[in-house]
Amino acid sequence: MDRTHKRIVEGVENFQDIETKMNAANSAAQKEKYEADLKTQIKKLQRLRDQLKTWQAGTEVKDKGPLLEHRKLIEVVSMPP
Repeated sequence: MDRTHKRIVEGVENFQDIETKMNAANSAAQKEKYEADLKTQIKKLQRLRDQLKTWQAGTEVKDKGPLLEHRKLIEVVSMPP
């Protein structure tokens, strides 16, 4: 579970970096490439979010606070502006 939390934090950081690069892109081709990279990163984060949902629904995990925090982090990042 710790590895998943680490992957979520790294994924959010990557998403934000790509988004910054996309906003600073000069050409349409660069912008399209970054948009494709963003879509890929969102899909990865959504898969991790689904894993968190599974853990939240189960009874194996007693402290669900960190699960909820990371899930909200993914949902906030992946929402369109």
